Amino acid sequence: MACAATPLATAVLGILLTTLCVGGCPFLPGDTINGAVPLLDEDGNSSFKTATFLPLQDDQMRFRGAIGSPVDVDIYNLGTLVPGDRLLVDVRRTSGNLDAMAVVFDYREYLHAFNDDRTPDASNLNPLIDIVIRGPEGTYYLGIVPLKGSGSTGEYEVTVEITRVVGVPNPTPQVVFFDWDGGQNVRVENVGTFDLDPFDAGDLGPYTGQTELMKDRIQQIVADRYEDFNFVLLNSDDHAVPTVPHSTVYFGGESFEAFAVSEQIDTFNADPMDDAIIFTGAYRDAFFKLPSFEQMATAVGNTAAHEIGHLLGLVHTADCDSLMDSTCGNNSILTLQSFKLAVLDDTVFPAGWQDARELLEWVLGLVGL
Repeated sequence: MACAATPLATAVLGILLTTLCVGGCPFLPGDTINGAVPLLDEDGNSSFKTATFLPLQDDQMRFRGAIGSPVDVDIYNLGTLVPGDRLLVDVRRTSGNLDAMAVVFDYREYLHAFNDDRTPDASNLNPLIDIVIRGPEGTYYLGIVPLKGSGSTGEYEVTVEITRVVGVPNPTPQVVFFDWDGGQNVRVENVGTFDLDPFDAGDLGPYTGQTELMKDRIQQIVADRYEDFNFVLLNSDDHAVPTVPHSTVYFGGESFEAFAVSEQIDTFNADPMDDAIIFTGAYRDAFFKLPSFEQMATAVGNTAAHEIGHLLGLVHTADCDSLMDSTCGNNSILTLQSFKLAVLDDTVFPAGWQDARELLEWVLGLVGL
């Protein structure tokens, strides 16, 4: 449906190294074998059940792994974490053309954090995750895969550091501003610069003369999708540009690749001022048959809610009823979608789930609580 302007690996571990680890002699952080950081990437560690256990000492460790093919998957057992623990995972390519992604899961195999590139502008492709655990106490996992479709392979080095019980951050309400006015040289970081006309429902299809009704209905649909959360939706027709930190969603322009693009997938909403754009020209002739007014408003509203989800840290899933779905085709956005528990799209990771409602509750908090 849309995307953010945005990798698990497998390699073979020597028999001697496996024997040493199983024998109860863990490597200390920075320990070396023949001058090298230890290779802990075991053959077959491509599932949560077969994840390689990381023998952390003093809650930290440095180790090596490798992506031997574009479909390799590496999963590592981080041990037990509790709410309020800080987890730092620093993944760096050491050879090849590897473009890696890193994902953190809890014991339920629910995604907790995701990072593709260290910098949203893709100037540094090495993943970096620095989070405070919000989920339940239990075993957590680190997954590393190559970016799907990149064909990349190579070796990597990972630094893991855990700081115990720093405290769970409080949820923070998010303000989102719908800019219906357009403008010249509108800049969406990591996406591009656009000259946008004011929103016109006619850009979506044969809805000329229904612009105000369309805007109102799109806004209501997005508000409905976020109604349980501490989420404030403002717009350029009724409000001044907010003076508090906020994300802006722009409407206009054309794209032959996506209905919309967000600035980044922002884990736990670390940046409350990132933006997105909805390409209104992309909706014309995008469906099997001409959508009704309500169907078109639903399509744009679902797309906007989806892109805002990326700005709050949500990733793509593979479930037609999920707002974060990216697999079911254009017609799926013409009907009701919601934030829900859904299997991950394999472009994110080939295993695991995302509980979008739970993640939004951690980030935004619930209304009235």
